[in-house]
Amino acid sequence: MSNIVEDELSRPSVFKDESKLSIDYVPENLPHRERELKQLARTFRMVLEKPGSSQRVIIIGNVGTGKTALAKNFGNQISAIANKKGINLSYIHINCRRERTSFTILNRVVKTLNPKIPRRGFSTEELLQILKEILEERNIHVILTLDELDFLLKREGEQLLYSLIRLFDEQLNVAQRLSLIGIMRNEILFRHLDPSVISSLQQNIIRLKEYSAAQLETILSERAKEAFHMGTITIEEIRFIAEIAAMKGDARYALEILWRAGKIADARNKTRVSPEHIREAKAGIYPVVRREVLQELPFQHKVLLLAISRTLTEDRAYITTSETEKTYRVICEEYNIRPRKHTQFWEYLKELEKQGIITTKISGVGMKGKTTLISLQDIPTSILEQEILNLLGGIK
Repeated sequence: MSNIVEDELSRPSVFKDESKLSIDYVPENLPHRERELKQLARTFRMVLEKPGSSQRVIIIGNVGTGKTALAKNFGNQISAIANKKGINLSYIHINCRRERTSFTILNRVVKTLNPKIPRRGFSTEELLQILKEILEERNIHVILTLDELDFLLKREGEQLLYSLIRLFDEQLNVAQRLSLIGIMRNEILFRHLDPSVISSLQQNIIRLKEYSAAQLETILSERAKEAFHMGTITIEEIRFIAEIAAMKGDARYALEILWRAGKIADARNKTRVSPEHIREAKAGIYPVVRREVLQELPFQHKVLLLAISRTLTEDRAYITTSETEKTYRVICEEYNIRPRKHTQFWEYLKELEKQGIITTKISGVGMKGKTTLISLQDIPTSILEQEILNLLGGIK
């Protein structure tokens, strides 16, 4: 019994380095994004040639089109080039879904530049002033990327974006030390920003198209060379995955299928990835609701999602908020945690809707009175329940 873990870890694997398939890994080479990388370089050239200049760029594209990888790859390269030139340039990448509020975003930026700054005790306005002082006093230039900017705009509006754009506007002819890259999925949301914000951003918009099957095959082939031992996966299996993912043009989806197929091969004690492993991997993945999105949710949001998945049954498309809240309170008892009050419960519900994990609508004909109905459209309840249970540590 005591040798189970040791035996499992000593078993051979098809993987050489599975971290190369992680969404957090940024490869040195970005196939089929060379044109956009050159466009970013041309746009930010002035920042290096005339320190004190700033630029703003918006990158727009659907999930899995390489927006984050493009920005991070560019950030790594330009900061290295700036360092060689003796320019004090920092690239900072913030995911707005993870940081969630203007305060936590600014706090993260300030702490990155000066780790000695206390975590609490400042307002958002004070953090903006501190950021400005750090940049000026230390002669620092920053390229700040706000990834998943849609989430922040839906949650708080455009005030932070406006404040960052105007950070140095009060002073005449002062060095502009802050450049911005915004990453968004929804161009319609961008078009509804304040005209003054749009005018500052619309000159430099990079739109990323979905990948074709051939492009996905190239991406998967390069990652497979880094992630798998030679001979454990062939071009036929890679092409098979590329053709599956090409329906959405989503590289993340393709990479997740590849990773899961490898894990299934390991679990079956196989020495290579087969098409059957790929089919099994695809069956367990729902592209709209990814595990990393669920993983980043606060604890109470996970509990609420577990309640929703348990309340919905195979023959029901919608459930009421009152039904869900009852199940939520039962789960809180099981897990020995204090349930939140109804107003907080309602806020959690709306946040899950904003993230596209659930959908809601007002009840219509056939129901007495009006109530909010909740539904899951993009993932089976059984799959969601198991994912949440795993993240919560297996609560029964």
